Amino acid sequence: MFHKSSWLMAVTALGTLICADGAFGEELKFTSADQSRLEYDRTFKPLVLKSCGKCHGAKVAEGKLNLLALDPDMKSSTSAARWAMVVEKIVAREMPPKEGTPLSDEELKTLTGWISAEMKRSGKHLSRREAYNNGNKIPHHMLFDPQQNGRFEVVAGVRRLSPEIYSAVSRELAKDVSDIGQPFSPEGRYTFKDMGAPKLDEPTTAQLIRNALLIVERRLTAHKMEGGVIKAAQQGTQKQFLRLLDNANPPTDAEIDAAIKLMFQLALRREPSGEELKRFAEFYARNVKDAGRVTGANYTLAAVLLIPEAVFRLELGGGVPDAAGRIRLAPREIAFAVAYGLTDRRPDSILLAAAATGELDTDEGVRKQVQRLLDDAKIEKPRILRFFREYFGYDKATEVFKEDKDNPEHEARILVEDTDRLVLFLLEQDREVLRELLTTNKSFVAYKSATDMKKRRAEELAKFADQKAKEPEKFATKKPPKVGRSVYEAYGLTDFPDVQPVELPASERAGILTQPSWLVAHSTSTDNHAIHRGKWVRERLLGGVVPDIPITVDAQLPIAPEKTLRERMSVTKQDYCWQCHRLMNDVGLPFERYDHFGRFRSAELVLDPGATALNVDKKNKPLGPVTRGAALDTTGRIAHASDAKLEGEIADAVPMMHKLASSERVEQVFVRHAFRYFLGRNETPGDAASLQGVHKAYRASGGSMKALIAALLTSESFIYRVASGGPTVGPNAKAVP
Repeated sequence: MFHKSSWLMAVTALGTLICADGAFGEELKFTSADQSRLEYDRTFKPLVLKSCGKCHGAKVAEGKLNLLALDPDMKSSTSAARWAMVVEKIVAREMPPKEGTPLSDEELKTLTGWISAEMKRSGKHLSRREAYNNGNKIPHHMLFDPQQNGRFEVVAGVRRLSPEIYSAVSRELAKDVSDIGQPFSPEGRYTFKDMGAPKLDEPTTAQLIRNALLIVERRLTAHKMEGGVIKAAQQGTQKQFLRLLDNANPPTDAEIDAAIKLMFQLALRREPSGEELKRFAEFYARNVKDAGRVTGANYTLAAVLLIPEAVFRLELGGGVPDAAGRIRLAPREIAFAVAYGLTDRRPDSILLAAAATGELDTDEGVRKQVQRLLDDAKIEKPRILRFFREYFGYDKATEVFKEDKDNPEHEARILVEDTDRLVLFLLEQDREVLRELLTTNKSFVAYKSATDMKKRRAEELAKFADQKAKEPEKFATKKPPKVGRSVYEAYGLTDFPDVQPVELPASERAGILTQPSWLVAHSTSTDNHAIHRGKWVRERLLGGVVPDIPITVDAQLPIAPEKTLRERMSVTKQDYCWQCHRLMNDVGLPFERYDHFGRFRSAELVLDPGATALNVDKKNKPLGPVTRGAALDTTGRIAHASDAKLEGEIADAVPMMHKLASSERVEQVFVRHAFRYFLGRNETPGDAASLQGVHKAYRASGGSMKALIAALLTSESFIYRVASGGPTVGPNAKAVP
């Protein structure tokens, strides 16, 4: 149970965090229509009159939209769809138009805040919010045309730790504390999980405080009493901390300072400043007086784990702005940013030493450290593989339910592991990585278990043959035993391959998008999903934007098992639907070459109504559905790609992948996605120089992923911020814990 005073002190420690973009501000919440209307009249309506009324008011209603005529009560009207459109336009900065006065961040927050809160109150939902955070909305030429010269505008701020990093740091501090809860979770509204501003709401705060206390109490100060003497209760208990707990022999000022210094080293990998040391010593004294020595010590030490730089990634910068008006991230900020960019660990001693000695004050020094981490095979870099998992999304194959009776050999987990191994294999080669990922016909097949499976199968078959030889009559009608699942069938093979990676027929497979894992991940439980597959190609390879599904549309294909998927998708060619589906269907249907288990096929199985009607027993009882093979149509077309070289008809998935892999635009779109992942935000026009530099480095290196990542982590966008952005929060911030 938290002691009231210590609880408040711990919360205050977290409350010192200030976020430049106001991400920690309270969200509006309405409990009644009257409350919503009051806020509408007070803040929303005047701002609409000022910023939007000229074009969307009573006198002039461009696009037949009079914002002031839209019913603010979304629960009792049908206005929610129009309000959702308003949000999309203003968040994308498409409105007000360029010739108008742009909305300030505070004005944008006012408009979107009321709409979002009213939608929640009325039980309506903004259609999928990812669209409003889609970096593709910035025209491609604004980023890769050398003539473009956008203003660098990356503001200082903070980022939350990824769930993986938070867990790794917690395990490092408290190896055997199993009930550390996860305070951070992906929002699901961005392209990648580790994007978006951190939120410091009440549940997050409570979990952070609870975790800090668990780490301290169960690990760092775990103790027992023996003969009236405090002793360590387990390995990992810190002797310096035990001195803070002893009522019979209170610690000296020097011992208190030593304990605080040790806690800073464990939690932050640095010494406390003189001011911090003084504040925490006074904090310890107050807590001991208020709550007793043991509780007071635990809360004092836990408060160090709640300092903003312990739970967030500070990217604030400092010093004098350069000639371009930029400020450089502090050396320690760069050290942590580089470590967290590649690993789930805090900076190692070499990186911290580079920060302390001034090596990270230069771009060349940063490049040296980034290259060291990339080249050291002993340093685990899980974030690189995680990028490809999140970019391609093939790991979601484990989330798609499949009926075992339809394919008893299906094992999604193994399919995902196979693709992981293929990605790692191509990263080891590190040549034309994207092209290989999109076109290779190599594959690993149950790589982790194939040898063991073949051995077990041989042993079981030998055992079966021996038993049959001894008792031929008993085993005459028995079939040989089945050992494990024949996952290789998903790849069109007849057995586990002896040599891996195995080369599959080049006419059947081309890269990750023809791997069973990706095909399953972008399918339903019983069918392919050409629309989702096409959306992925449009957004992740072509860099396009697919408008979000209007909340008034029931996006369901007709239930007609006697028809092919292409035939059922014909409903999407209606004028209202085709505006969006023209961007997806033609680049998704070529994957009809494979079934929803990712198996190459020559026909699509559909229901045969006539044969099903005749499939009855002697008593005329139906025996079940009968299917037939319908001819495949895998043709497609690349259109609306803003690249004349890509436009044209496509026979099926394999030639489409080879065509896309040869495109410079596709390569640049890939760079844009890598930027979002490793920098944790969407690109802006001011990042054009960085993006072009990264692409140039990738091409000059012959398509090296190491070169691409190194260029990203040493780019202007990674190392610098604009001088006017960001609060001052860090080791020298004046905030009482």
